[in-house]
Amino acid sequence: MAGVAITRVTLAKIINATIPLPLLAEQQAIVERVDRLLNHINALEQQVTERKHHAEQLMQAVLKEAFAG
Repeated sequence: MAGVAITRVTLAKIINATIPLPLLAEQQAIVERVDRLLNHINALEQQVTERKHHAEQLMQAVLKEAFAG
């Protein structure tokens, strides 16, 4: 890379910058937590999909009953 897109920030200024990273154990804990949260999100999205489907079925049953009677 020859430069950066931010004015007044040159490659010479950032090339030797120290970027602190958490210890490996902490990084792994973060990944595990994010994985658990993503699994929870996926489960919630599945519930939403199922409940929308059930709501559509209920609406169809209500409409069918309303027009049949």
